[in-house]
Amino acid sequence: MIRQYNAPRFTIRQIGGKTRKVGTVPTGAILRLRTGMKIRVEAWLPRDYATYQRGAFTTKRIAGGHVALVRRLSDNFVFPISDIFLLLAAEA
Repeated sequence: MIRQYNAPRFTIRQIGGKTRKVGTVPTGAILRLRTGMKIRVEAWLPRDYATYQRGAFTTKRIAGGHVALVRRLSDNFVFPISDIFLLLAAEA
C-alpha cells in the first residue's frame, strides 16, 4: 500500500479526480519512536473481525486499518504497531 486509504486519522486529498481520506503516516516513512528505536513503516494492515453467520465463523474486513507493519532498522525485525505510536514519533 502506498497510502492508507480510509484511515482513522487522515488528511483529505484529491486523487484521480476523487476526494479520498489519506493516512497521515505514509508507507516508507522512517521514524524514531520515543524509546529511541528507528523504524520504517512497511505496510498498513486492514482491520479484521470474526462474525458467526449460518453456523460458521467468517472473517470480515473493514476499510481503514490502524495497525502498521514496521521494520526496526537496527536488526531488521518486523512487527506490528498501533498508529498512535507513529503519530507521536519524530521523523528520523
